[in-house]
Amino acid sequence: MGKVTDKDKGWRRLQELAKSLAADDVHVRVGVLDDGRAGSEIREDGITTGQLAVAMEFGTATTPARSWVGLTFDKARSEVQSDMQRLLGHIVDGKITVDKALNVLGAKYSAEVKNTVTQGEQIQPPNAPSTLARKQGKTRAGAANAVRTLIDTGRMIGAVTWATFGSGK
Repeated sequence: MGKVTDKDKGWRRLQELAKSLAADDVHVRVGVLDDGRAGSEIREDGITTGQLAVAMEFGTATTPARSWVGLTFDKARSEVQSDMQRLLGHIVDGKITVDKALNVLGAKYSAEVKNTVTQGEQIQPPNAPSTLARKQGKTRAGAANAVRTLIDTGRMIGAVTWATFGSGK
């Protein structure tokens, strides 16, 4: 009787990877990740940078919504999916770790969120005339970003970052 040889060409590793990813809820978050806990930066008006980011994204009773995080991902949806597919292929091939792939996505799309606010078309609706006048009063000659919507001190945009979750090693 002939001999049967079972050559595993990575199927077991792929199954283990899939189980690990599902069990560990591996993901990356992008945005202002201030959770309001101790150590969160509190502005002079008493709110944290994270609270300000949420107010700007969704609006308040006195401030219109200016979706900057959602707008970024709506515009980049197909690119995000393509990047995820490409990186997953590299993970399956053993070229990179899950953690590295998540950090690549986080770095790229945190930069994209910042670029949405600081470059190109302004986030709508435009600033109120009173806000525009206040910002222009603080502006140095040549400081073009000072009159853009969502930019005042720059702290909120500077706080955009990413964090990875799950083991993903």
